Amino acid sequence: MSTGPGGPAVDVYGMVRLAGVDVALPLHALREVVPCPQALSGLPAEAPGLLGAMDLRTTVLPVVDLRVLLGRDTGRRPDQVVVVIAWEGQALGLLADEVCGVSRVPAAALLPMRAQTGELLFSHTFLHPETGRATSVLDAAAVLRLPGVPTVADVTRSTAAVVVEGAGRPAGTGRTVTRVRCGGHVLAVDVTHVHTTLPSPEARPSPLRSTLVPGVTEYAGREVGVVDPLVLLGLGRRADTPPGAGLVLDTGRGHVVLALDELLDLVQLPDDQLLPVPTYAVPHPELLEGIALVGDVACLVLDGAALLGDPRVRGLAAMNTEVGRTADPTDGVRTAGPAVGPPYLVLSVGVDVATPLDHVAEIVPWPASMTAGGAAPGVLGLTVHRGAALPVLCLASLLGRPAPATTAATCLLVLEVDGEPVALAVDALRSIDPLSWTDPHQSRAGAGGRLDRALQAAPLVQVGASTRLLPELDLREVVRAVRGPAVVVPAPRSTPAAELVPT
Repeated sequence: MSTGPGGPAVDVYGMVRLAGVDVALPLHALREVVPCPQALSGLPAEAPGLLGAMDLRTTVLPVVDLRVLLGRDTGRRPDQVVVVIAWEGQALGLLADEVCGVSRVPAAALLPMRAQTGELLFSHTFLHPETGRATSVLDAAAVLRLPGVPTVADVTRSTAAVVVEGAGRPAGTGRTVTRVRCGGHVLAVDVTHVHTTLPSPEARPSPLRSTLVPGVTEYAGREVGVVDPLVLLGLGRRADTPPGAGLVLDTGRGHVVLALDELLDLVQLPDDQLLPVPTYAVPHPELLEGIALVGDVACLVLDGAALLGDPRVRGLAAMNTEVGRTADPTDGVRTAGPAVGPPYLVLSVGVDVATPLDHVAEIVPWPASMTAGGAAPGVLGLTVHRGAALPVLCLASLLGRPAPATTAATCLLVLEVDGEPVALAVDALRSIDPLSWTDPHQSRAGAGGRLDRALQAAPLVQVGASTRLLPELDLREVVRAVRGPAVVVPAPRSTPAAELVPT
């Protein structure tokens, strides 16, 4: 239990969907969450709900399905997980549907529960502070006392852990961290910044695909960007293999999923074990709190607040889109009430503008190398992308605005214009939202080739739930104005055989 300055006592829980109900586990009883194997090993024991055992590193962990005890449907799903719980030196695994993040609940909000006969598997209930749903606090001690259910010695907790009784938080100002493996690195992040975990998220192709974003996955009914944390930290990149697990972050504007190779464990990390990292030793020191030795493994401890505030993460989170949303050009006009039109990309060139998303073939990070300058104004240079020479144009400069400095949020929009690839450098991405209003009577004559007048001459649109008016840019026409008419190179004329015979 922790207490804010002058504030009420607060309990910290891991939120789990288990046996079809929402349950909370005190962090001092929650060890880790791992994917559930499709097949479990048998045990020479019989108890209601005992499924078998799984290998957990050096431990053979019994796994129990509480749905049997609660009389619920016991059908298995491939995406279920095992939540490892422990109490007084003993541990076992509980089959769960999903982990739903971490919540801080005021102790005053907990309602004690009891039964006239028998022992309940939960000790308290409360209303979840975000969802408003009734949530039960699972009593780990009662679960481990279930008749006939075998348990094993709890060897999952780091010997470095120092736990404050009843709160699951380390002594002093330490924290509970989730450790993960990504490539050759072990990373850790405070559980208060983790929304939930996903077993083996599928990274599907998307227009957002880039070195940083290998694809999107479905979460909570929306398509969410999958981020390579090694690229984010400047530590290289993951192997081109499907993620073994995912860590969901909630920025408040939307979600992103960090692609991982493996979820390792939850450990208590006292602050005196957190060592500062010299700023020159890592590419992005602003995203790190430090480095710590857990057991004999060094792990980089991420700064959760800085991670959630990173412009790349926030920009990607704002572009969550509904699964299965289709783009119908006729939906774009709103006369009364909101309409769901084709998706538009909102981006910044010093001011925010909107452009149809289907005009953009790909979104990629700033290139590692690029030639200097070009013959035409606004041409920053050339880079190589997907085996082709890619001209890079500064969109702000082309529109008569000051050329911005390159930041972590700067990225390239790759377009195919008349069969030729070209990239537009933009300050930052804001969101992807459906077109909700446009005036069909607005003039779309354009600026007559005057790019410095394009913003003033652009038609105005509204996207998503926002009521602000944004200039709509046709980025393909911007490129054509710079490049000029497409040059058609005629195919070589085939020479008749008769012309090849010497006279």
